Amino acid sequence: MTKELLLKIDNVSSGYGSTIIVNDFSFDVERGQILAITGSNGMGKTTLMKTIMGLIDVRKGSIFFKNEDITNSSPDYRSKSGIGYVPQGREIFSALTVEQNIMLPIYTRKKPSFNVLEKLEEIYSLFPILKEKRSANGSSLSGGQQQQLAIARALIFDPEIIILDEPAEGIQPSIVSFIGKVLSDLSKNSKKTFIVVEQNISLISQLNSDCILVEKGILSKKLKSSEINTVEKARDLLSLHN
Repeated sequence: MTKELLLKIDNVSSGYGSTIIVNDFSFDVERGQILAITGSNGMGKTTLMKTIMGLIDVRKGSIFFKNEDITNSSPDYRSKSGIGYVPQGREIFSALTVEQNIMLPIYTRKKPSFNVLEKLEEIYSLFPILKEKRSANGSSLSGGQQQQLAIARALIFDPEIIILDEPAEGIQPSIVSFIGKVLSDLSKNSKKTFIVVEQNISLISQLNSDCILVEKGILSKKLKSSEINTVEKARDLLSLHN
């Protein structure tokens, strides 16, 4: 069966001011794939994700999504085209309820073509704790619940690919494992595509994904899922220590 190329990063460089952080980066993502991107802090992972989202300008190279050149497209255009983003730190709105947070993207766009209430119930089936707390303010949630909320908010408009930046950060292991299962199930059952920036070795091995190691803004190593399908293999090959 022929696999469909969804996202192509072609020799991309980007940074801040006169400083280049990401240098000549290239990789492809196929539909239904989970790609993990890892590396120590300060290596350029978040800069790369913000570049893909259009939050940081490309200095060199190109970005293609569904065969369309989106290198110079706005973040809003990329989002409407089907790229979802869960930023590091989650960035939920603490004064809004759980349901208001999830529905916020709906309020800011034209009426969607799908049944919003059905989609909301589908999301609640993935994250039952959010349904239970649907009327609670975001500020009342634990870190793990806030992360589930951030993912739910990204899912409401049914994006074709979702970028998650450090989804395991500051979250207890049982919730990390739960989030990993949700992502894996969505990839297998719904052909959802994910780029997961992560240092948590347990989550990387659980996702059974191919993995890219970033060092000083450069793609240092590419590994197949079969090479990192246990925590021990992943830790050894990626030289990370958590």
